[in-house]
Amino acid sequence: MVVSVTRATTPETDKSAETDKRIARGETRRAAILAAATREFGRKGYESARVADIAREAGVTDAGLLHHFATKTDLFMAVVERREEAYQSIRVPAPSVRALFDDFISAVATAAEEPDLLRFRVMLTGASRIAGHPVEGRAQRTLEAALDTLVPFVTDRIAAGEIRADQDPQQLVLELLALNEGIRDQWSTLPDRIDYAATFRTAADALYDRACALNSAGEAQPGAPMEPQL
Repeated sequence: MVVSVTRATTPETDKSAETDKRIARGETRRAAILAAATREFGRKGYESARVADIAREAGVTDAGLLHHFATKTDLFMAVVERREEAYQSIRVPAPSVRALFDDFISAVATAAEEPDLLRFRVMLTGASRIAGHPVEGRAQRTLEAALDTLVPFVTDRIAAGEIRADQDPQQLVLELLALNEGIRDQWSTLPDRIDYAATFRTAADALYDRACALNSAGEAQPGAPMEPQL
């Protein structure tokens, strides 16, 4: 004999289930709005993109969009914050400069999975230099923060013997950052011809090999001056 058990429901459980569904629907709409905004801002920039166009592409009303993001600037800045997610896996300080480079390579590969967000990043770099723009000065602050964090780390790794003693630490950091930004810009110009992630990986590996004081066997590279060990 099969016994059927029916769970009793109460007004409270029904209300909770409906609340969960409403929250899920809201999160889905918000994600759709952010995706549409990423495409529109990336293609047209902040000034030319229109909230009405973003709402239509996201499949919501203007009022529905404004329920999640009160202003166009709020929406733009939400996309800016989303842009940073791919790079949160970069560890600073990392166990080594090799590990730092590997983290960058991994982050670039993750970023490459979202072409619309890559185009947004390219647009954002230029926009940060425009007076009065919502992200005015952001690129400068980001670069200063990167140098303030990464240059002392590379300096320590020179002292540890991982990086050549004649390597300027700021130069190495700037070259790594320039590889990322430059290859990303080139990809945005010829996306069908340039593999952003693969090109960056090859260039970053070559940069590390040139700067590294040790070979794959852990021995000093020929001609690589070493930091004196005290």
